[in-house]
Amino acid sequence: MRHQAYSQPADLLRAQAALMQWVRADGHSYYLHKGDIGHRLFNGCCNYDKARMFRGWLDATGQLAAFAILYPHWESFDLQVAPDLRFGEEHSRIFRFCESETLRLAKEFGMSFANMVVEVGEDAAGGAEFAEAHGYRRDKLCVSMTRHDLRELPDAPLPAGFSFHQATAADAERLAEVHNHSFSNKWDAQSYAAVFNAPHLEAEWVVRAPDGRFAAFTNLWVDEVNRSLLFEPVGTHEDFRRRGIGKALMVHALRRMQAERGITCAYVCHAPPEKNPASGALYASVGFKQLHDFAEYIKPVAV
Repeated sequence: MRHQAYSQPADLLRAQAALMQWVRADGHSYYLHKGDIGHRLFNGCCNYDKARMFRGWLDATGQLAAFAILYPHWESFDLQVAPDLRFGEEHSRIFRFCESETLRLAKEFGMSFANMVVEVGEDAAGGAEFAEAHGYRRDKLCVSMTRHDLRELPDAPLPAGFSFHQATAADAERLAEVHNHSFSNKWDAQSYAAVFNAPHLEAEWVVRAPDGRFAAFTNLWVDEVNRSLLFEPVGTHEDFRRRGIGKALMVHALRRMQAERGITCAYVCHAPPEKNPASGALYASVGFKQLHDFAEYIKPVAV
């Protein structure tokens, strides 16, 4: 099987196309959503060379059979393989390569950590056994995946004076501000513009406050094959919380994407309640229901 690094946007598009077909065959118990790939590569790995972080494997016919994103800064990696390879010898070989390459990059970047971490879907048949066979043990729940079937959407009007807006590259400074005041403070206009203009981004929608600031935001990703939508991430500026703005933005996006793109379901993930109770409550208020959890499996390493 031929191994290659990321070199151009076509590599991302090929991975997304393959993943959508794998999800069509087997659902999301094992697989990420199409939108996760670009978000994790260009946002989560924003400070790293994509050719170092993304790897693909082509079969004898030239079709993508597996791909991985390596996260030495998170002590982890994501590996996705075609259904017919899953949990077999080739999967195991590529998995071990991802471990060693993540450790190699960590050493090169001067990073240190005690455990390698992989995420396993709690209802992914064979996933836990595969991780355990490679020396991992279950540690804790890390994220819940929730799903909306779009059959009932609540009324969720914006407060007076607020409006919806589809962001453009000219909004980079205000986008950086709303991201910084929703999560960690790590962006400026230039660094977020690099993310916004990267080949992965499909759409970022915001709520604009009466004073012109962005009060909430979300990135939207549509899987055309499975007619699904992913919200990743969703954030509300700390100055505008508890006013129903995030809920209004999500409901607006669901209605628009249902009408314009023909989606039949939507997904959003959130941290366990003890880590972030507000996010789960927000998504439940929109009508999202828990699908399944992902757990972290850890393996001691020496870096």
